[in-house]
Amino acid sequence: MAQSNKFSNEPVTTVFSWTVKQGNVQVFERMMHDIHKVARTFPGHMGVTTLQSPTRKDSFQTVLRFDTTNHLEAWLSSPIRRKMMKAMGNIAHIDTAVKATGLETWFEIPGQQITPPPKWKMVVATFIAIYPISLLFSVFLAPYIADWPVWIRALFLPVLAPIILTYLLMPFLTQRVLKRWLYDNTES
Repeated sequence: MAQSNKFSNEPVTTVFSWTVKQGNVQVFERMMHDIHKVARTFPGHMGVTTLQSPTRKDSFQTVLRFDTTNHLEAWLSSPIRRKMMKAMGNIAHIDTAVKATGLETWFEIPGQQITPPPKWKMVVATFIAIYPISLLFSVFLAPYIADWPVWIRALFLPVLAPIILTYLLMPFLTQRVLKRWLYDNTES
């Protein structure tokens, strides 16, 4: 994973994997809701979600995003978070914590700790994914919304593209189509 000092001015995502002690799932969810509520008040907070595993009811993942590593570190080392995490330690424990910055979150391979590809390869792969979205938008959607106010038309691509990229195209490209090229360390 990337070192936090190298990418201190880029958005950063941290994923925590939790195992909850038997009989404490509802308490964990309530406490996690309270922690999320406090985290949202910290500068640079960009969102946090806790998801329960579909196969193991005692297993959760928290995905936390901040605009910079410094803001993330301020939250992670804050006295209020330490106090809340100490209480959380009675009902659950953190199995892993993984940090990633910027575009590299699109270039992770699930279950593997890898070095992200060089930035120029990330740019090429992202272009390959964004171009068809832009083309399809221009051909199929733009003609139908041409009379709408420009500020509404301008919303379509930034709202739809990240969803399509994050959940469909980038996992397909980075984990299947371009995997060998992206992670071939001889071309750095």
